[in-house]
Amino acid sequence: MKDKSLHILLVEDDKYFRLGIKDILHKYGVILEADNLETAKKLLYNQKIDLALIDIHLGDEPLGLDVLGHAIKKGIPSIVLSSCDDDTITEQAYDAGCEHFLIKRHFREHLEGYILNIIKNIQGNLLEDFFQNKFITQDTDTIKNIQDLCEINLKGKTIFISGETGVGKSLIGRLLHSLNFNEKAPFIHINCSEIPEELLEAELFGAKKGSFTGCDKDRLGRLKQADGGILFLDEIATMSQSMQQKLLKAIDEKTFYPIGSTTVESSNFTLISATCEDLFEKVSNQSFRKDLFFRINGINLDIKPLRERKDDIKILAKHFLKESPRKIVIKQDALEVLETYKWPGNIRELQKAIEVLTSTSKGIIRKQDLPQRIQNVHHSEFKYSDSEEKSLLTKTQIEYISKNGLKLYMKELEKIAVSSTLKKNNGKIAKSIKDLKISSSAFYRVMESLS
Repeated sequence: MKDKSLHILLVEDDKYFRLGIKDILHKYGVILEADNLETAKKLLYNQKIDLALIDIHLGDEPLGLDVLGHAIKKGIPSIVLSSCDDDTITEQAYDAGCEHFLIKRHFREHLEGYILNIIKNIQGNLLEDFFQNKFITQDTDTIKNIQDLCEINLKGKTIFISGETGVGKSLIGRLLHSLNFNEKAPFIHINCSEIPEELLEAELFGAKKGSFTGCDKDRLGRLKQADGGILFLDEIATMSQSMQQKLLKAIDEKTFYPIGSTTVESSNFTLISATCEDLFEKVSNQSFRKDLFFRINGINLDIKPLRERKDDIKILAKHFLKESPRKIVIKQDALEVLETYKWPGNIRELQKAIEVLTSTSKGIIRKQDLPQRIQNVHHSEFKYSDSEEKSLLTKTQIEYISKNGLKLYMKELEKIAVSSTLKKNNGKIAKSIKDLKISSSAFYRVMESLS
């Protein structure tokens, strides 16, 4: 379980005991201290608090119960500490809503374990909200890959997210930020493809006033803005070779010079890179620097396109309809056509299509109401004849699928395809990836299963 940058409220009137608790807590984030009721209440209502540790007795009175009540009202998970083993007080604390009640003489053995449990719950709630409301999917592989990534402490590491335009790469970047940094830490997103080459350097590194035409004031670069947080470089594959070289140096050294400046700047950021292009292919044709590729290709996440997550199309369409202020009904025949379309723009394209339909529909969306490009694809969809369909699979293959299921069969088929393509190409990886028309991360996933 990774550490979490929490804001922890510690309410304890014993100075020396408070120091002992802080010694345990400091690794988990920022500690806010209070030794009386009023200070505790002020912090609760004026600061971001993720977790409260509350001494039940402040002075001679159980004033910690009052603090606990305010914490619970704000939805803050709380651990209560007490020096006396009093059943009545314990019952009152649990009735008020505390997560755990610890006797002080035992706190060192158990406190950390309880905190880790609470962190896990916080993370679980964030992930649940993410998959229900932001990145909606039922694809088990996608969910597992994202969950696995969320289990890693990503601070100071490099993350590489690949996937077609519109699959939700930036959404995942923001999720990783919320799980690894507090809300005040910066999340700086820049789409490299949207900024002209001549302006990208100033955008990234900053510039001094007068360093180029139109620069009428000092500019703070995105690298500096990302200090202490995340720098998300979207569509990094579009960057020029010269820009790649400068970025590599800045990533390695965490230092750089703004344009027109002789003063070195530093920035300690966590880098997330993303692209919809095949970087392996770009490296092989020398349009992307190999050294930069190996530098950013740290922890990998490959997001499937929507056409490979057909079960998600219907769910997403209904979700986007619910977001409309108008009550709209979509018929089954329309949903079936949506599931047939390939969605080259992925989730973003589907969302825009639903937005248009909700604004133009008279309340019911039928097949004939869908955009012509979607209907045309549906009608032109290739259909197998009975004889053609039967010829695609041998009797042995059909029996294997019946016994082991289609999912396992497809995995075995992937292994065969990768090994035979590699053999045909004399072990050339970039050529094999290109021939197979799959992402590099998917290729290496299959290679790993082969080994």
